[in-house]
Amino acid sequence: MLICQTSFAQVEINFPKKSEEELQKEKQKEKVDLNGLWEGKISQLTWKGQPAYKDISGKLHVEISQKGNKVEGLLVCRAKFAENKGYLSYEKTFTGYWDGTVLKYEDVKVENYINTHKELRHIETCMKSADLSFYEYNNSMHLEGEWAGKGHISDVPCSPGKIHLKKVLEEELESEVATTYNVTFAQKNKGPVDLKWDENNKVKKIKNRKIKKGETIKVKNKTLSITVYDHQKDDGDIISLNYNGNWILEKYTIKNEQHKVDVFLDDDAAVPNYLILYAHNLGEISPNTVAVIVDDGMSRQQFILNADMNTSDVIYFKLEN
Repeated sequence: MLICQTSFAQVEINFPKKSEEELQKEKQKEKVDLNGLWEGKISQLTWKGQPAYKDISGKLHVEISQKGNKVEGLLVCRAKFAENKGYLSYEKTFTGYWDGTVLKYEDVKVENYINTHKELRHIETCMKSADLSFYEYNNSMHLEGEWAGKGHISDVPCSPGKIHLKKVLEEELESEVATTYNVTFAQKNKGPVDLKWDENNKVKKIKNRKIKKGETIKVKNKTLSITVYDHQKDDGDIISLNYNGNWILEKYTIKNEQHKVDVFLDDDAAVPNYLILYAHNLGEISPNTVAVIVDDGMSRQQFILNADMNTSDVIYFKLEN
C-alpha cells in the first residue's frame, strides 16, 4: 500500500509595506461621496453640419445619487444656439458603477427632448458611455474622461469627446440649484408644479386655467415636428406652448409665418404626451386661435386650437405600434 504524505514547512513571507502616501490615498477613496449636484462640460470632436452654440462655456447640471458602488443620476441640458436660432433642451438619466477611483458612466434614457433650431430640424443628443476618473484639485472633486456614444434616435455613432464634472461646493449650492430649473428625481415623479391632473391621467388645469377635453391623435414616430401659425388675420395673438410640462414657446406673437419646434415622445405610458396652448391675450379677435401642424415624418395632421384667459386647449399624442 502506497501512502502519500505531504509535509508543510513554516516559511516567513514579508509582504511589501505600503507607503504612507498609498495608505492615505486608500483612506481617501473610502471618504469619497459622489452624492449631490455637479456642474459639467461636454466637448465633442467637430462633425459636418454641427450647430454653433451661444455661450458654449455654459454649464450642464448633473444630480448624482450614490448607494455604495451603485450610482444613478440626472443630467439637465439647456443650450441656446448662436444667432438666435433657437435652443436645445432635454433631461437625461444615467447609471454608473463606482470602484473608488473610476465611475463607469452609462446614459439610459432621454426625456423632454426639445429642439427649436430654425434650420436643423433633427439634431440628436448622444447616448454616452465613459470611464470617468476621479481626482481632487483646489479643494474640489472632479470626474473626467473620454466618451463614445450613439444618437438617441437613429443609433448612428457620434463623434466622440470628453466629459468633465465638478462637484458644487456647499457655498455655491444655492445659486447652482436655481439654474437647474428645479428638475430633480423627486420632481420628475410628481410632475411639473403648475399642472393638475384628473383621475384619467388627463391634464385638468395649467396655472389654474381649465384645460379643454382636447383630442388624442395617433403618430407613427417618436420624433415630431410641430408647426404653429395664425391661419387667419394677424391680430396680435400672444401665446405660449407647453409640451409635457416644458414651455417650448413662450410669449410668442403668432403670425402667418410658420414657426417650427421639434419634440420627442416620452416612453412613460402612465402619463400621456401632450401639447397645451396657453393664451396671454385675446388679440383683436377673440378667442386666441392657432393652427397646429403635427408632422411625424410619414404624415402631416393639422388642427385648430383655441384658448382665452380662462381656458386652454390641448392635443394628446399616442404612438402607434
